[in-house]
Amino acid sequence: MPRPIRLKTIRDMPQALAFIASDERNHEDKPGITLNLEEWECLRLVDYQGMDQQEAAKSLAVSRQLLQMLLRSARQKVARALVEALPLYIRDGHYTYTDSVGEQKINRSEEMKIAVTCFQDEVFAHFGRTPEFAIYQVEDGKIVKEERVPAPAEGHGALASFLKTQNVNTLICGGIGGGAINALRAAGIEVFTGATGKVREQAESLLAGQLPKTGDANCDQSGHEHNHDTDCGHHGQNC
Repeated sequence: MPRPIRLKTIRDMPQALAFIASDERNHEDKPGITLNLEEWECLRLVDYQGMDQQEAAKSLAVSRQLLQMLLRSARQKVARALVEALPLYIRDGHYTYTDSVGEQKINRSEEMKIAVTCFQDEVFAHFGRTPEFAIYQVEDGKIVKEERVPAPAEGHGALASFLKTQNVNTLICGGIGGGAINALRAAGIEVFTGATGKVREQAESLLAGQLPKTGDANCDQSGHEHNHDTDCGHHGQNC
């Protein structure tokens, strides 16, 4: 049985998720390079902040050997993107997101809106098929308003745009595909996947710093049809 992949601790997020060479050549047919978030964090800690490797490994909650492997991979990817003028994307990975003191990184000094995929007070298992969202307005780390808003049915891009018009900056959901995660990140919305249970409890767990963020898509693109229930046994393009 394969060993589970250990989550690395990310303490900041990139200000940009894509870097494209700007010149007269056409880059549309060039393959992109993906730098995952734990590799980006290694570069930020060691090459940008100047941490020694032992300190950086402690921050990431990994061994020094694993840090060295991640750092080597990150540097090689960045070098290749620069030399070959390839698009560089920062996304995905296996991580949790916490601040420098180990708590969930949430700006409690500003208004925050959390959306949770919802069906009958439970987290709905498929982002792309959710009938509605439970939306929580947060001030100073506490929920001050709750509403239920029907979801549009035009697809992942429309859902991401819809949540942005609602001023949502954080999404909690069950199953979700990679395309949907990319659309949400492009809209500036953080995604917490794999949630189950009562929607308000999940929102409160997030505010308490107890809801892990994996950053991973957990629905494939196999095209299976979904049933409108809370079982994600058949993943597909509608997640």
